[in-house]
Amino acid sequence: MRECQKCGVPRALTNDYTWGSNGTISLRKGSSHRMVMLDNDALNHIFRSIEETIGLPLETITLEAKRKSGKDYIDKILTGVKGTIVRNLASKKVYEQLSNQLRMLGYGRAEVLAYHRREFLEGAVENVYNGAALTGDVAGAFESVEKKSGDCHYSTDDNNVLHLRINITDEVRSEYRNRFLYEPGESLPGRNIFELCPVCHAPVELGRQYTFDPDSGTIKENKTGHRIILIGIMTLNNLFGELTSELGDEIPRIIMSIERDRVKDVIGAKPKELDTSEAGYLRYAKTLELKGMGNGTLAKVDGERVKVRIENPYYEPLLAGFISGFYEATTGKKSIASWTPVKDGFTEITVEAAS
Repeated sequence: MRECQKCGVPRALTNDYTWGSNGTISLRKGSSHRMVMLDNDALNHIFRSIEETIGLPLETITLEAKRKSGKDYIDKILTGVKGTIVRNLASKKVYEQLSNQLRMLGYGRAEVLAYHRREFLEGAVENVYNGAALTGDVAGAFESVEKKSGDCHYSTDDNNVLHLRINITDEVRSEYRNRFLYEPGESLPGRNIFELCPVCHAPVELGRQYTFDPDSGTIKENKTGHRIILIGIMTLNNLFGELTSELGDEIPRIIMSIERDRVKDVIGAKPKELDTSEAGYLRYAKTLELKGMGNGTLAKVDGERVKVRIENPYYEPLLAGFISGFYEATTGKKSIASWTPVKDGFTEITVEAAS
């Protein structure tokens, strides 16, 4: 996989995606398919914490949500003549190309072990970011290419290598099984200006803040050393929507609390004087832009109450946790956080001291 010699960002990434001036990362062939750069440890921590809270595993819901979004993602890539050719001439090489997509997104190093057209696909993945999620990714791609439903099986060996197999099935999924709980709205325009690489036109900060290693299928945030993945906003919202539908309306607030506590601990681990003025909160919210998480446009501080407006938000409870974690880390006080549902393209997050 070729990388830009100037900034180190994979050329395939900048060919497929665009970093907007409005805090979004979008697929060039389908602007409604937004992506976000997410801390993989944080995501897996959320999964584990929810499992501990409710006492139930999330693998099935995770796999199913990723299958839906994976199929939608490949459907958007394989459009027109290209899609017709790929589906009519499907071969092992097609899936090897798709494995490059997985590496580019930081999902791990995938290898196609065996494939028989219209029958099955078998593969192995090193450095996998999440077993159930990755299996869903591959299943969605398989169903998009083969135009048939797939039955998934996966396991992880002693070397932490994921082994998966997807078999064609005659099952015809109902419209309910293939539904998306999340429907993306129109994005608001923005005025953010990225300095661009003169060679590949990626934001320069992308190469400065992250190290891309396509050979291992990983992306690292240089400041923290944490692993990063590029994941669809539709995936996250659909996944968390499925959890809420299945497990109850308290799930969004549980997710917010998990993220709040994580952010507070991260900030607290590196004590330094932080600006808690309106300008400081706005500057903190601006760190969301490069990651595609949204566009912080307004911050108000009124005594012990803070209100932040974020346009084009990726998922409101996680953003509320992001803001309230900063609040608790800088004030030393417990907080109460609330957020407005996305309306007209933005959410307003309010955080205040708990009484």
